Amino acid sequence: MAHRGERDDVRVQENTFAAFDPVVAAGVAAIELDIRYTADDEPVVIHDTDLQRVFGLADVVATTPWQTLKRRAPALPHLADLIARYAGQAQLMIELKTRGSARGEQRMIDLLGPLTPVDDFHLLSLDTALFDAVVDIDAACYLPVAKTNLAALQRWALAHPCAGLAGPYALMRARHISDLHGCRRFVGSGFVSSSAVLWREIGRGVEWIFTNTPLRLQAALDQARANAPATTD
Repeated sequence: MAHRGERDDVRVQENTFAAFDPVVAAGVAAIELDIRYTADDEPVVIHDTDLQRVFGLADVVATTPWQTLKRRAPALPHLADLIARYAGQAQLMIELKTRGSARGEQRMIDLLGPLTPVDDFHLLSLDTALFDAVVDIDAACYLPVAKTNLAALQRWALAHPCAGLAGPYALMRARHISDLHGCRRFVGSGFVSSSAVLWREIGRGVEWIFTNTPLRLQAALDQARANAPATTD
């Protein structure tokens, strides 16, 4: 899972086509991206509330119309354009950063309408209350994301229909993985940066591995597959 793409935030900004194109071309299974809403209720792909950190601009997403943002930061993607570019080529792991207006949230739901939940996309959030915005979408694609509150979110994941749970690999213990798998939930771990941890997470049965270095880890995975002994049925 390419977390905001392959970027250095100097030459290549996170959550842009320049960050996502190389990882999709390299065969990385999924891209993780963030959604916020503009002043005119358009869902755009950006992590922060404003453009300062990524684009060096003071514009606040929620109080600026989409066309103004597009003119000011041409690399900022609209969700519609991102779906058109990558749907069917990579799983879209869409993190909900905030609630929008009813119109904005419906706009996002409509854009996702042609896609199949779980097969084509999942909806992620650090705050499970944000899933209230997408109650009309199959809850099997909801993926809560833990930070230090892994125990609390694990309880939520086991008690509610959802895809599973993602959290820091250093906090994800064998018992967490076992309990989630026992309830037919998937496990995501992040943020993996080394091949050694990648192999460990694969060995532990983790289905989704989030990383900020997707090209390097994908190359390591491809090499390991190429070197694996052939098997016969």
